[in-house]
Amino acid sequence: MNSQKQHSRALFAIPAAVMVLALSGGAVAAESVAGGFSHKDWDLTCDNTLTCRAVGYGAIAEEEGASVLLTRKAGSNEPVTNRVMLAHYGDDEWQEGSTPELIIAGRAAGALSFAGDESWQMSEAQLAQFLTALKQDKPISFRENDDDYSLSGAGSSAVLLKMDDVQGRVNTPGAILRKGKNSESTVKAPIAILVIAKAPVIDKYLRQMNTQEEAVFRPVILQALGADAETFCSEERLAEPLEIARLDEQRSLVVVSCWLAAYNSGDAYFEINNDMQSAPVLVSDSANGYDNGVISSGMKGRGLGDCWSYDEWVWNGTEFVSSKRGDTGRCMMMRVGGAWDIPLHVTEVVEQ
Repeated sequence: MNSQKQHSRALFAIPAAVMVLALSGGAVAAESVAGGFSHKDWDLTCDNTLTCRAVGYGAIAEEEGASVLLTRKAGSNEPVTNRVMLAHYGDDEWQEGSTPELIIAGRAAGALSFAGDESWQMSEAQLAQFLTALKQDKPISFRENDDDYSLSGAGSSAVLLKMDDVQGRVNTPGAILRKGKNSESTVKAPIAILVIAKAPVIDKYLRQMNTQEEAVFRPVILQALGADAETFCSEERLAEPLEIARLDEQRSLVVVSCWLAAYNSGDAYFEINNDMQSAPVLVSDSANGYDNGVISSGMKGRGLGDCWSYDEWVWNGTEFVSSKRGDTGRCMMMRVGGAWDIPLHVTEVVEQ
């Protein structure tokens, strides 16, 4: 498989809207079909519980840019919470340093408070000023050690209006952008979180197959991969030894190395009956980790490692079910590992 095909395969793991923005530097407007909306320098993601997260960035990826995360749960009278992050991608070790302050139209609007996880927080009064400034298209920045970290307001009106619309808040007193006198009864209630009962497994970790197991499982797995094996799995990786972990007495997890790109790799994970009486079930062809009944995938949006997507699947005793999916926001040189945790799919996992 050539390097271009490998690279393309890696990009498929990143949510479509995020990848469009990463590749274009955020200069385009794009709308995804699965809980997300983007316009200019702002993005919106609403997860499966109807919690929505709006994120704004600086106009371009630069060393002195800022990002603001606005989060709101579904339901009437829910507050808007906020986090602020200043770009420190090049720092070997992040230090809390001096406290940044909010700057609106060149005027100081007070110091922020430390919110943990390398981020800061605006007070309720500051947030109100901040949102008003966005509506009025006033310049916004955050000042730290005499350096100004700029934030773009371009696209914020469209994204915040969409956030209100998704949660049913438009023309209600609690709307962020378009307030009105409609009853809060029109606001959508939160969707109950899915609870997954995680089943115990026999083998917590994968191990390399022995010769006898290879002879039994490899033909079945390669047949299950079918055309995909020729399309995106490299011959070199397919030739690597298979790995296996027993789930219970009847079923196992089998892993075949598949593709390798410049900064991502992916393996095919199959749940298979040990007696081979049914076809293997493909869980993912782009995962890269297994630990005690949990399959995981982590993919860089680009080689710098400043943006990631992630997925997880949990064994419930019958099958692997999606338990977590999301990303860390745009590739904007905020942090190594990404700026935010922006889930698209969340669940509550409980041990059986």
